[in-house]
Amino acid sequence: MRTRAGRTRPNILLLLIDTLRADHLSAYGYERATSPSIDRIAERGVVFENAISASPWTPPSHASIFTGTYPSRHGVDRSRLVLRDDILPLPDVLRRHGYRTYGVSSNYWLSRETRFNRGFDRFAHSWQLVQTGGGNAPLERQNRKESLGLDALANESDHGWLHTCGTALNTLYERGTRALRRSWHLYDDGAWRVNATVRSWMREWKRMDEPFFAFVHYIEPHLRYAPPGRYRHLHLPKGVDDRRIATVNQDPWRYLTGRAQMSAEDFAILKGLYDGEVSYVDQRVGQLHATLEREGLLDNTLVIITSDHGENIGDHQLMDHVYCLYDTLLRVPLIVGGPADFARGDRVAEQVQTPDLFPTILTLAGIEDDETWRQVQAQPLFPRDLRSQPERPAIAEYIEPQPPVGILRKRYPEFDPSRYDRTLRTVRADGYKYVWASDGKDELYEVAADPGEERNLIDAEPDVAARLGKSLDEWLASFSPARKTDEELELDAAMRQRLEDLGYLA
Repeated sequence: MRTRAGRTRPNILLLLIDTLRADHLSAYGYERATSPSIDRIAERGVVFENAISASPWTPPSHASIFTGTYPSRHGVDRSRLVLRDDILPLPDVLRRHGYRTYGVSSNYWLSRETRFNRGFDRFAHSWQLVQTGGGNAPLERQNRKESLGLDALANESDHGWLHTCGTALNTLYERGTRALRRSWHLYDDGAWRVNATVRSWMREWKRMDEPFFAFVHYIEPHLRYAPPGRYRHLHLPKGVDDRRIATVNQDPWRYLTGRAQMSAEDFAILKGLYDGEVSYVDQRVGQLHATLEREGLLDNTLVIITSDHGENIGDHQLMDHVYCLYDTLLRVPLIVGGPADFARGDRVAEQVQTPDLFPTILTLAGIEDDETWRQVQAQPLFPRDLRSQPERPAIAEYIEPQPPVGILRKRYPEFDPSRYDRTLRTVRADGYKYVWASDGKDELYEVAADPGEERNLIDAEPDVAARLGKSLDEWLASFSPARKTDEELELDAAMRQRLEDLGYLA
């Protein structure tokens, strides 16, 4: 099924909230009322209760959403942040078939420098006051060399004084907003500017005849947790003040390497701050949705709310979203509303994956292009079809440890990170989740009976592990994986600092 014949092609609005765990949304049964706006949107569409990401961190997960493929196929990872030219990203496909495409990103991994703007008519960075293309000159050179097929590219051209002035203004803007956020709790991580950018596009959307595709990316739940204004204390334990908040470690690497000891109260505070970020971005999502409705732009618009991955907040003795494939990182929200295929107030228990969005959107847009469909590894997620078909396995991959263990060794020479130097793949099927590890330390969980993945059954149920392991091998053998590259990503000082601010070691 590749078309929904006789139907007007819908607008498509993909709202992606970085680092958002499904189990921290009240729409998914969370004990705290963290997401009243998203809950109301969910009541008008379909809630997919078991949506699984294809990867536990940003670049490969987004690449999977935008291509309908898995990390082994598209090849985007730590050592290769740029999508291969022979794989078509969603905005490029839609633009070729008559859509106008818009994107705004709040994550430095998703930028012009990583060519994430490929296929967008308009693409904005929420962290830039002036939209310039600089910030990572070595990677820009690498990308141009690759696209031109050159071994070297001499005489780099100067961007000119306008670019220089814009870069200076952006630096001042970043420093100022960082100070407002961290010291005064008066600013967010970009959600305000994201909404302002989208509002400026709405004037075009109302006038033009073509349908639009808009990718709208928020990053607020990402480390470092610093919800602004009243959201700072909204979900904190009673009696916790700003002085106590300031003592809580938010450096995942200090915790991971044992330099910072953390108590149950510390993690309760971190969860409260994380939930404050969720509630704050929920408010911004609600504002944007209300504006779209007021402007009459929702009548024929498919609205998708999802995330690229979740977060460990002390779960499994981990912080951030690194070094594992537990459901704290892989189970993400997925809410879809709009055309009649996604009925009001429906909830779907069947297992789906975020790469399934790609073929779903192709189908609704009436795109039957064989070249595009040949790359697709995922399947459409129309509820009626899901309920009439056998259960689909879900697959996720963590091909390269991020950050590389070499960086941990350099930063923390007394810590042995070798346990994290491995590739992980998982398959979920028949109520079980099997995790293959390149170091031989495989895991098996009965996810329905053990949702916290606390009891490893790898020795108790070897037949189940062998059967799921075989299915994973067969899946991997069914296509030609991308070749791994040994190139190291070159980062300039500005990009390095931005990634450090997000909790990455770069």
